[in-house]
Amino acid sequence: MSVLLVSTFLIGYLLGSIPFALIVSLPRGVDPRKAGSGNPGATNVARLLGKKWGVITFLGDSGKGILAIAITYLIAKKIHATNLNELLALAGTGAVLGHMFSLFLKFKGGKGVATTVGTFLILTPKAMLCSLVLFLLGVLVSGFVSVGSLLCAASLPLFVHLFGYPKSFLLASVLLGILIWIKHKDNIKRLLRGEEKTWKKRD
Repeated sequence: MSVLLVSTFLIGYLLGSIPFALIVSLPRGVDPRKAGSGNPGATNVARLLGKKWGVITFLGDSGKGILAIAITYLIAKKIHATNLNELLALAGTGAVLGHMFSLFLKFKGGKGVATTVGTFLILTPKAMLCSLVLFLLGVLVSGFVSVGSLLCAASLPLFVHLFGYPKSFLLASVLLGILIWIKHKDNIKRLLRGEEKTWKKRD
């Protein structure tokens, strides 16, 4: 069973490592790691190339989590695994960690928000939708995607707990929420200094 757990995590990690921001941007002559905020994620791509490409990047990044969950579910059902929830949580966590610390980007990467959204829309849909409402409110009120992202990451574990989802999903949401906040440390510093860029600003 330990082999299955490790394999599940690795499947998620490898899928999560696919750098959609670069796949979208490099053919258009832009490297998001060297322009804008320097972050290979949907928000930076949107600033550099426009909203359409930002949305495409977001869908690709969120799809990594969804695909990791789907593959794991099919495998677990086929072999009649008894620890399905743990396997799904591991697959989703692996996907987000792959995005944050990509094998293909020398273990660097994005901030994990889009992949977390995709993962938890499948694992904990009610909780994720509630957190997305806070994300949208945060962006609309403040004008900063980072504020919405931080609210989303902080509130997700609370909603996962309130809706009574399995403990493995709660633990995954707590871990990823903490990592998302750590990944946003520069955004937090800019917010405190009043230097953060709004989602509308193009670099």
